[in-house]
Amino acid sequence: MKATLLTSLFLALSYFTIGQVNFHEMKLGSKYSEQALTEAIEKANWCGYYHELENYVLLFDDGAVVKLKNKLQLSSDSNGEPIEENCFQNISGKSENIHFINSSGWIVVPKEKVVPKSKKN
Repeated sequence: MKATLLTSLFLALSYFTIGQVNFHEMKLGSKYSEQALTEAIEKANWCGYYHELENYVLLFDDGAVVKLKNKLQLSSDSNGEPIEENCFQNISGKSENIHFINSSGWIVVPKEKVVPKSKKN
């Protein structure tokens, strides 16, 4: 009885968790575990990055590649919750930036440091 209850609970939790995944495909690199990468992807806000038709591609500093779900995939997985239209774009299917995960588990995109030029007198 206990084993059946635990198995049912595990399957229900697995179904609930799988239904909320924001990415379509993940290729691991050399630095981040599957769990660390999944957790970072799931806690980030990708509104505005999701593509209408394609799986938006994110590249990481360790060689990992993550493809976010597109509009149709997210809509079919939303469990009835509407997704705001402004969360989708049709301009770019791939990020031009290299992402990394910081020590707090957040995805970060390093930006170039802009050094102001000195004025000539």
